[in-house]
Amino acid sequence: MKARTRIFFKIIYSAVAASAIALFVFTALCAASMPDIFIVTDDSSVQNCSAMPALTLVKDDEQGAADQDGSRSGKLMFANIFPVKNVSIKSREDIKVIPGGNPFGVKMFTQGVVAVKTEEISANGENRCPAKEAGIEIGDTIKSVNGSVVLNNARLFELVNESEGRPLEFYVSRDGESFKTKVKPINTGGEYKIGLWIRDSSAGIGTVTFYCKGNKGFAGLGHGICDVDTGCLLPLDHGEIVKADIDTVTKGIKGTPGCLNGHFESVAATGELSDNLDTGVYGTVSDIPESYDEISVASVQEVTTGGATMLTTINGDEPQEYEIEIESIAYDENNKTKNMVIRITDERLLESTGGIVQGMSGSPILQNGKLAGAVTHVFVNAPDKGYAIFAENMLTDYIESTNMITDEAA
Repeated sequence: MKARTRIFFKIIYSAVAASAIALFVFTALCAASMPDIFIVTDDSSVQNCSAMPALTLVKDDEQGAADQDGSRSGKLMFANIFPVKNVSIKSREDIKVIPGGNPFGVKMFTQGVVAVKTEEISANGENRCPAKEAGIEIGDTIKSVNGSVVLNNARLFELVNESEGRPLEFYVSRDGESFKTKVKPINTGGEYKIGLWIRDSSAGIGTVTFYCKGNKGFAGLGHGICDVDTGCLLPLDHGEIVKADIDTVTKGIKGTPGCLNGHFESVAATGELSDNLDTGVYGTVSDIPESYDEISVASVQEVTTGGATMLTTINGDEPQEYEIEIESIAYDENNKTKNMVIRITDERLLESTGGIVQGMSGSPILQNGKLAGAVTHVFVNAPDKGYAIFAENMLTDYIESTNMITDEAA
């Protein structure tokens, strides 16, 4: 009898120990994978996490003073009993937006000119690259030369030729830091060169993610406009939005991304760009379409795996709604544009495009009656899949970009 009792208690002890270890591992994994900052629109002290129903957000005593950015301390709890990690909880107004899904054309001009390639120049029996020798690197932005502002390729070409070989003082920006350097052009037989290829503008077609009636603003793409050669984010000086139509679709296949083929409907601008950021492009428009009702933007903890829909346009300028699946969610705060892996499940879209194609970037994703995110990238070897950004990330940058005042900020 005593032996049986010992075995029974040993089994109970082992089960409790295993449960404790499992709880510890689960807590550690949650602490590592869940974000440190949560944004909420509900004033209640306890918030459920749709992505992980077992987890809840619990605000600490609200009598204390909020931090400078308006956030308060809180805890992420398992089963509302066991603390997982300390977090910051920030409240914001429940801003309503109109989902987009329609194509737009963008004409963008940079702040200065961007170095995209260096090359050696043959002169006097030697090969040299004056720009590289002066410390200029691919991705650098040239703001001025000898105090003269450089806004386009033609102006830089003119200043280099006018030097007649005399050293020029370049004012250069790199990763948010600026410096000056001397570049001495080389005479190549009547023409002076510095061995530098540059870019001063960009144009293309993307998809609007949302509009906001409050200030006639818009957000699109879900990622920034980058230089095709360097991959660097192009620094915006000014830009225009124009209406666009989709004419045909190049279907995506494994190993070769497809694309939407369209044209600018008019040269007349219908809006202005204010920012080109990692999370998308932002600005204002003259008119906001009334195709859809206003909806709320889902906080990151409200987005869950499972069924959703995507608004996108594959013909003309009228978006259609298609079924998709959100397969996984990542809360990496250092990667704001690859928060979800999505898969196209709608046979109509798969038949027409093969899945996600270039030009769909920015297509809004709807889930549970809210704007959950936007398409950002396609998987080259699996065109029915791709990445998406949280709409919350775009809304945060949109508010700052358009100087939108919320109730909390006031």
